[in-house]
Amino acid sequence: MTGTGQFHPSDNTGPARAGPNGLAAFFSRRWHGEMPLGQLFWRDMVTVGSLINVATTVVALAILAAKGSALLAVAVHLLPLPYNLFLYGSVLRTADVSANHNANTVKLGATVWIILASLL
Repeated sequence: MTGTGQFHPSDNTGPARAGPNGLAAFFSRRWHGEMPLGQLFWRDMVTVGSLINVATTVVALAILAAKGSALLAVAVHLLPLPYNLFLYGSVLRTADVSANHNANTVKLGATVWIILASLL
């Protein structure tokens, strides 16, 4: 905020701020392997990613059940695909630089998950 009480564009007050808890930091920490591999795989991919996929699938089915547009239903169903691919890439990148002895198993699990998430 400036001395006159006005907000300045450099103020980091929005939800997508680049600070340690902002949206950009959320994606950056995952992409650059700054998250523990187990947390990235189990919490972010398997739990949260799967819940997002189930939710969009339910909405897509509701659109079809209400005799809505099939194109809209497909679009809603595919809405989480970019996020899924981001999570998949993040897990693979983190597993490659991780000293975790289960890295190859996690990579295999992530590959199975992305295939199932894309098909179901």
